[in-house]
Amino acid sequence: MFDKRIDEFVMECKALDDLMDFSYLNLAPSISFSNTGRRGQPKYFSISLIQLTTVFENILNNYNEFRLHQNYVEDDWRRLFSEYLSDDIVNALSTVQTLPLFSVINKVNHIINEIEEPFTLRTMALSIERISNVIVYLKKQIPNNEKYIESITSTSTSAGAGENIIYYGAPGTGKSHKIDGLATDGNSIRTVFHSETQYSDFVGCLKPCMVDGDISYQFRPGPFSLALVKAASDEQQCFLVIEEINRAAAAAVFGDIFQLLDRRTDGRSQYSIDVVDADFKGYLETRAASLLVNGKLILPANLSLLATMNSSDQAVMPMDSAFKRRWQFEYVSIEGDVYPRGDFVINVGTELFSVSWEVLSKVINAQLSEAQIPEDRLLGPWFISEKELENSQGMLAGKLSMYLWEDVLRHAHREVIFDTEKNPTLYQLIKTIKANGIVFSDVVINELRANGKPITAVEA
Repeated sequence: MFDKRIDEFVMECKALDDLMDFSYLNLAPSISFSNTGRRGQPKYFSISLIQLTTVFENILNNYNEFRLHQNYVEDDWRRLFSEYLSDDIVNALSTVQTLPLFSVINKVNHIINEIEEPFTLRTMALSIERISNVIVYLKKQIPNNEKYIESITSTSTSAGAGENIIYYGAPGTGKSHKIDGLATDGNSIRTVFHSETQYSDFVGCLKPCMVDGDISYQFRPGPFSLALVKAASDEQQCFLVIEEINRAAAAAVFGDIFQLLDRRTDGRSQYSIDVVDADFKGYLETRAASLLVNGKLILPANLSLLATMNSSDQAVMPMDSAFKRRWQFEYVSIEGDVYPRGDFVINVGTELFSVSWEVLSKVINAQLSEAQIPEDRLLGPWFISEKELENSQGMLAGKLSMYLWEDVLRHAHREVIFDTEKNPTLYQLIKTIKANGIVFSDVVINELRANGKPITAVEA
């Protein structure tokens, strides 16, 4: 229980069944939460881990009062909060957001104590032991001040400020993995572009919703709007992550936001834009007013845009030069230091050999390079995952062969990788793989024999 990571704990709290948002703020480590938004747009609040610990200490010190009110009655809990919460800021918050604060305490108590009974929004299962457990856990999450300041300073420096970066390269090179080194669930908003993605999907638009049984219309934010709000409400570096950015007409999806991508040296937008959509503007005025300067929108210095693209994908949309020049491009090399572990059974002509994925992919890449196949069509280390390698023969007959035969070598040079005389069609190739027959060219087989191991030696 006490070894549970703070991000895991927060995600489990968020998953409990009610409409409240719930997230972790790394700067002055805090819990960010909302009311339910049942009576309009949700409102957001935060409580630091130190304040939350104090709340549970107040409850423990006055346990005989709190234990009598484990079922939520608003007037009772408003009085309890008012009388016994020692932190003035939290006390003031409790008078106007009594149920949301109760719900935060209830969720934390439920998750930290791993209570087996189903979570009930308005019933808090309190005991002295459970409250003490929460206090111990929260205190362990409050970092040493000097180490904490050092950690957020180094994170900010390594992440940069206000950057637009596209990571590009062959499939499986680890483009998304590089982004994961910066962007976490707590500090990022993520989306994936596809051929139907539009400006309204990316920014947001007016959509129908039910309010007290009636149909009304509200602005529903897209990932760009959500990222703006996150950056405006948090001083730490935030990220908008766009996977497969070139699978949509990116310049059209960005629309007038395009202008914001030019950055000053401090990371803020060089230029601002007028927010002509009244609903979008109203959304920003209530949640990210600091980003509106004289009614014009800017990108803050603590919001970076990180994207991935595979230029070899046949379904991609071209990017115009005006759009591309507003991004930094970072190439992710085909060569990796770490490969997923897993072996293939390959017929090398006289016997079966065990060949690792690292060896097989490097041998194939070498032959593709000899045939002057562009590097962005080669096999990255993580083209096949370690989980997929548990069924390596299935991957060879399916994902790997399909990609090489239909995408990389569709128009020429199949013979540099495959024995096309014995396997003139993809159907025949897959049939031969499943029968453990010879599927690769002589050159590939010679390399695999030199770098693989006979099955008998492996088994011994």
